[in-house]
Amino acid sequence: MVTEKVYLRPVSLSLIILLLVSCGSNTLVQLPSTPEEKQSVILSLHPGNTIQYSANGSDNLNEGVLQEVTEDNLYIWYNETEIGIAANEIDSLWVRQRSVMSGIKTGAIIGWSAVTGYAVLAILYLNSTGEVSDSSFLLAPIFGVVGAVGGGGIGACVGAAITKWERLF
Repeated sequence: MVTEKVYLRPVSLSLIILLLVSCGSNTLVQLPSTPEEKQSVILSLHPGNTIQYSANGSDNLNEGVLQEVTEDNLYIWYNETEIGIAANEIDSLWVRQRSVMSGIKTGAIIGWSAVTGYAVLAILYLNSTGEVSDSSFLLAPIFGVVGAVGGGGIGACVGAAITKWERLF
C-alpha cells in the first residue's frame, strides 16, 4: 500500500494550480463596429435598463434609465426629464447588469476545487489507515460536483447583489 505522502503533494499542487488558472480567466469581447451592428445592439435593449452613453463626439458619459427604443431614437429618463436621442448619434453605450453568471462560474469553480480537494485529502487519510481502497479516489470528483452546485448557488446570490457596467460599443 502506498502512503499518503506520495499522493498528497502532487494532488495538492494540481488543485492549487487548477484553482488559480480557472479563476483568473478573462474573455475577449468583440465590440460592434459597423452602424448595422450598433443598430442591432440598440434594438436589443430593454426599457428599464440603466445605461450610460456618450453622443456627438463628446467624452462625457450621461447616465439615465431607458424608457423606449425605436428604430431611430432612444428615449431616456435623464435629470428628471425624458429626452430623445438619435441612435446614430451615440458614440459609446454601456448598460448596468447584475453579475449573476460570473458569480455562478466563480462559485462553482471554487466549490468544486475546495470540495474535491477536501475529499481527496480525506480519502488519502482514510487510505493511509487501510480503511478504503484506491478505487475510492473516483468518489472525489462526484463530491466535487456537489460542491460546484452549492458554490454556484452561493455565487449566484452574491453576483445578484453586485452590479457592473458592460460596454456594448
